Amino acid sequence: MIENTRGVRRLRVLADEGFGLIEIVVSMFMLALLAIAFAPLLIQSLQVSAENSTVATATQLVNDRMRIAQANGPTCSAVASLVGTTSVTDSRNVTITVTTTVGACPTGVGTVRVSAVAVRTDTDATVAQAATLVFVE
Repeated sequence: MIENTRGVRRLRVLADEGFGLIEIVVSMFMLALLAIAFAPLLIQSLQVSAENSTVATATQLVNDRMRIAQANGPTCSAVASLVGTTSVTDSRNVTITVTTTVGACPTGVGTVRVSAVAVRTDTDATVAQAATLVFVE
C-alpha cells in the first residue's frame, strides 16, 4: 500500500511480473533456430563417424594380411600362398574386398614384396592399402 500526500490509502498496481506468453513463444522460437543451425553439423558428424568405422575395419583387415605374410616366412612358397582376394562385410553391412599380391620369389636368400589393398565394393573406392617386405630363404 502506498499513502499519498492527502492521507488516502490506495493499492499500488503491481507491474507485470514473470514471463508472459509472448516471451515464452519468442524463447521457444530462438531455441528452434539454434536446433536448426546445429542439425547439419550433427548429420555431418554421423556421416564422418560411419565412414571412419569402415576405414578402421579396412585398415585392420590389411594389417592382418601383413601380419600373416610376416608369420608365413621364411619360405617363399608359404608367403606366396597368400595371393588372392577375400571379402568381409563390416558392422554397417559394407562389403570390403582385400586383394593380396606377392612379388617374385628371389633365388636364394632375399626379400619378397607383399601388398594388400582394401576396396569398398559399393563405391569401388580404395579404403586402405599397405605393403611390406618379408625375409625369405
